[in-house]
Amino acid sequence: MNKNKKLNKVFLIIVSAQTLLMSILFIVQVLRIYFGNNKTFTREICGEYLLQILPVIILWFVIIIVNYIYFYNKKNPNKEVAKMTYASKLYNFELMCPDYKEELKEEYSLLEKQKKNRKIAWIINIAILVVCSIMGLLYLLNVNHFKADGDLMEQAIKMSIHLLPWVIISFISLIVCTIYEEYSSKLSIEIIKEIMKINGRKPLIATLKNNSLKVNIARISILVIAVVFIITGIFNGGASDVLQKAINICTECIGLG
Repeated sequence: MNKNKKLNKVFLIIVSAQTLLMSILFIVQVLRIYFGNNKTFTREICGEYLLQILPVIILWFVIIIVNYIYFYNKKNPNKEVAKMTYASKLYNFELMCPDYKEELKEEYSLLEKQKKNRKIAWIINIAILVVCSIMGLLYLLNVNHFKADGDLMEQAIKMSIHLLPWVIISFISLIVCTIYEEYSSKLSIEIIKEIMKINGRKPLIATLKNNSLKVNIARISILVIAVVFIITGIFNGGASDVLQKAINICTECIGLG
C-alpha cells in the first residue's frame, strides 16, 4: 500500500510539474509573439512559435494519458480511495452518527462547532468572491478605460494589471476555504468515530446503495450524443463556419492579422 501511495504521489508531481512547465512556456511564447520584433501576427507566425514548444505539449498529453490509464485502471486498488475526500467521507459518517445523548454533550458540541466553522468559512469565501467580481466589473463597465482611438495593447495591459490581483485573490480564497473544509471534516470524522465507539458501533463508512451503473450509463450516453453532434456538425459544414468565425475574430477584432 505504501508503495502504491508513493507511486501516486510521483505521478501527481510529474503531471503538476509538466503542466506548470507547459503553461509557463505557452505564456512566454504568447509574450514573444506580441512583444517581439516581428509586428505581423499571422497564423503562420503564431504556428511557428507554437511549434517550438510542441515537444513539451506532446509530452504533456502523453503523461496525462498514462496518468489517466494508471488511476482509472480496474486493477488499481487506490482507484476509489483517490477520489474520496474527507468532506465526502463526513457525509457518510453523519448518516450513521447516533442521535444526541446528554452524556456525549461535549462531543456533539465540538461536532456542531466544526460544522458552524465550515459554514462561516464558505460565507467569507463567497463574500470575497463577490467583492472581487464587483471590483472587476467596475473596471470593465467604465467606458473611460476603453477608447476606440487609444492603443489597444496598452489598454489590454492596464486591464490585465487591474484584474489579475482580484483573480489571484479569488483563487487563493477558494483554495484556502477548500483546504480548511477538508481539515475541519477530518476533525469531525474523528469526533463521530469517538461517538460511535462509545455507542458500541463500528466506525465504518456507510454502505449506501451503489449507483455507479446508472452514472456510467449517463456518462456513456452523453459521450455518444456529443460524438454524434460533432460528426453531424462536421458533415453539414458547421465546423468550417466556426473555424471561419474564429479566424475573423482573431484577425479583425483582436488584431492578430
